[in-house]
Amino acid sequence: MKSLKLQSILLLAFALLALPSFGQGLKAFKLKNGLSVYIWEDNTKSDVYGIVACRTGSVNDPAEYTGLAHYLEHVMFKGTDKIGALDWEKEKPIYEQIIAKYDEMAEETDPLKKEAIGKEINDLTVEEGKISVSNEFMNLIESMGGKGLNAGTSYDVTYYHNSFPPYQINKWLEIYSQRLINPVFRLFQTELESVYEEYNMYQDDPGSVQREFISSKAFEGHPYARPIIGLPEHLKNPRLSKLIEFYNNWYTPENMVLILVGNVNAQQISGRINATFGRLPKRPTPERKTYPDLDIKGRKQYTAKVGYYPMVCLAYKGVPSGHPDEKPLEIAMSLLHNSSNTGTLDKLTLDGELTSCGASTDFRREQGRNMVYAIPLYDENQRRFESNKSAEKKALKAIEQIANGEFEDWQIEAIKANMCRDFDLTMESNTNKAMILMQAFINEEDLGKVLSYKDEIMAITTEDIKRVAKQYLTGNYLALYIEKGKTGNSGKIKKPGYKPIEPPVGKQSLYALQFKSMPIGHVEEKFIDFTDVQVKKLNDRSKMYYSVNPENNVFSLTLRYGVGEREFPKLGIAAQLMNDAGVMGAYQPQQLKEELSKLNATCSVSASDNYLYITMEGYEATLPQACQLLSRQILMPQLDEKQLARIKGSLLGARQQRKENVNTLSSALMQYMIYQDKSSFIDELTDKEIYELSISELTGDINRAANYEAEIFYCGTMPFDNAYDILSKNLPLVANERPSTSPQDKPLASVTENTVYFLPNSDAEQAQIWFFMPLGQYDKKDDVLRDAFNQYFSGGFNGLVMNEIREKRSMAYSAGAYIGTPALPGNPTYLFGNIGTQNDKANDALDVFMGLVTDMPKNADRIDNIKSYMRQEALTTHPSFRSKAETLNSLQRVGYSEDPAKENLPKIDALTFDDIVKFYEDNIKGKPYCIGIMGNPKDIDVKKLEKYGKVVRLNDRKLFNTKDTLF
Repeated sequence: MKSLKLQSILLLAFALLALPSFGQGLKAFKLKNGLSVYIWEDNTKSDVYGIVACRTGSVNDPAEYTGLAHYLEHVMFKGTDKIGALDWEKEKPIYEQIIAKYDEMAEETDPLKKEAIGKEINDLTVEEGKISVSNEFMNLIESMGGKGLNAGTSYDVTYYHNSFPPYQINKWLEIYSQRLINPVFRLFQTELESVYEEYNMYQDDPGSVQREFISSKAFEGHPYARPIIGLPEHLKNPRLSKLIEFYNNWYTPENMVLILVGNVNAQQISGRINATFGRLPKRPTPERKTYPDLDIKGRKQYTAKVGYYPMVCLAYKGVPSGHPDEKPLEIAMSLLHNSSNTGTLDKLTLDGELTSCGASTDFRREQGRNMVYAIPLYDENQRRFESNKSAEKKALKAIEQIANGEFEDWQIEAIKANMCRDFDLTMESNTNKAMILMQAFINEEDLGKVLSYKDEIMAITTEDIKRVAKQYLTGNYLALYIEKGKTGNSGKIKKPGYKPIEPPVGKQSLYALQFKSMPIGHVEEKFIDFTDVQVKKLNDRSKMYYSVNPENNVFSLTLRYGVGEREFPKLGIAAQLMNDAGVMGAYQPQQLKEELSKLNATCSVSASDNYLYITMEGYEATLPQACQLLSRQILMPQLDEKQLARIKGSLLGARQQRKENVNTLSSALMQYMIYQDKSSFIDELTDKEIYELSISELTGDINRAANYEAEIFYCGTMPFDNAYDILSKNLPLVANERPSTSPQDKPLASVTENTVYFLPNSDAEQAQIWFFMPLGQYDKKDDVLRDAFNQYFSGGFNGLVMNEIREKRSMAYSAGAYIGTPALPGNPTYLFGNIGTQNDKANDALDVFMGLVTDMPKNADRIDNIKSYMRQEALTTHPSFRSKAETLNSLQRVGYSEDPAKENLPKIDALTFDDIVKFYEDNIKGKPYCIGIMGNPKDIDVKKLEKYGKVVRLNDRKLFNTKDTLF
């Protein structure tokens, strides 16, 4: 009776929301404890996407204990006094000892005594691990068909999320609320090691290091200036008690939101939400600290040598999220740079004045900045970049033009229409909808205002834009220079040598038993209906695939010519040029972009080994005109010499630094291992061929590619016949098209003996380990066995690889392996793996991984979870309406004529653990393999690698095309 009364109150709250028509599926209410609930119903979706978010992040980290918010995100997966607890009364005193020991270690200043306490904590952690199941939460999510389980920490928010089948809603609500009741931060020590590895990973990524430098200056004096992951000195000296304190302070119901988007009924589940999340005790939230905004006066320059090439970032004062000037500023910055490339900065790249540029707004909850980026032009003749000073000077002229109001009304209208179109596209996704709702909660914005986005955008006037441009794009800015230099070692963290955690096998908590026996909703075997995808020939060989857009009037068009860089190696560069091409005798590049922009259409061109792609999006009202412009450009492209010089310079500039780029070297090693001389870093245009590229030959490649048969994928609202008529008359298709031989799979390297390729690199903070084993030919009849093996061997947190390497032993942040399949049946499959780990852990991590490959541990208890997951995943993983036709096309290529679930569900139901073991023994055990390792030879014992095969020492010259090299 009580729940019925509550439900009627909640429904009244639903009705009070004033939302635009398309948002009528959105319901919002608050529980008595203060927790906000947002539900967006959409019964066209096959699943539900759920988020629990907290309005806290690194901004709330204590200054002396940075990184707490991120640490907390990691250990929130380790269970509670019920989830994962086999004997909580016995475990609790051990847990309390661990908490006390961390306080003791933090106070200790003697390094040797600190190390000894760390060993004591490890002994206690191992002991605790024997009477708990730290990965039980992940196991239970897998058992209910949960997909994409993960979490994220940012400056102002921490959130936990995954998607799941609609009939599992009660279980999801139960476990996601239970994880917030008396959480137990098990394996804190092993997760600390994982965070160290994550930190090291970022140090090898110049982009991460550069972003940290930019934030440190642009938000100086505010916690936004600190890295989210925390400062290294704090990562090395943690306190578990402070983490618990952080959780108790900030994870309060009034500071949290539950978001459900997809196939869910608010009226049916509102009572259940109150029964689960209503259990969280009401607690006050601390008052947030406030910080003064940065006072930028005049020009102030800072320089950091942390790049492989120069870049300048100009940072201007902005506004926080939700400020009245937020959207006008977004439009003003789009006048500098936008997706249609019609901005004043864009013109600098079109004219060959800059290598690339960008402009964006950075709206955060408490402060905001307006950012302009520019990479100087690379001079192909002098083989060097121009200066950051010259790039800044050019960018300032483009900014001054907007600040002075030198733009036209049509530009404003085009940008506004484009923003509205992007909003429509965003709202097609459960995940995107949920993220928009989450940001609204974090920034305390009214939902009605958030969903009236398009109305608000269209109401902004040219005068509004001129006002904010003049007000914010002033002579007061930070000039942040990135110059060439190494990111540098930022404090290496020594391998601790802790003992691995060995949880009891086959044990589960009382909570898990009760959870699995919970009733679920009606399970409807709803298969993908491909009958609404219409296919019709165009000309002799070309085909049109049509699918209906049921949500808005934005069309999407993909024109895929059946030839690529395999036949025309320069086609990729030609495609890049096409993105900035005009029409011979009619339009200069900027003019053509303006014409497309006026039609509110965007177009992009790209090439792969197999295809030349042309994609377009826009509103159907202007489809014929947009297609006509596209057709004229394809048939009579006016490629630009300045653009060619810019692209050549960009390519040659990237090549000049790639032997110093840790991530590029790692990718080159991986490709060499799999493809040998067919690696894309070896089988590429030479420096000399790039230097000698000409407009005429690139124009010829576009013309030749357009003579091949094409596949057109169209999604829109107009009837099929209307769309067919427009596209057949207005797209650049020729009669008697040349037949396509695409797609083809790139041949894999043959592996006849176990081989270890070692690439020494003393600059790598992390070692990268790659694994490759060619397997048998692909046949769809093996799909279920292959998927079952993948789920057992590397199914996220529950898979053997992640569990053994990261969860038990803290040897890596990222670790995984899977069997990959080709595009065409009959071609070989392969087992592929990767581990990113600290250099001094590389040998040990490889030992564990190879143990899994050569003698796979057998845990038959996982079979029920795996079958349950696979069955539910097959029924709820449906393509979006925009990708439906392309999904059908790829399925038909491997032999399916309808939803694979129809054929595979009986196989899943009949699956046994012995089937997985037999698949492993028949296909993987004892087969020859390759291992690739890039890392610091001072920390990696190369001699020990010999037990895994012949060790081949590589250098960068072996990994790249050195013929006719200019560097």
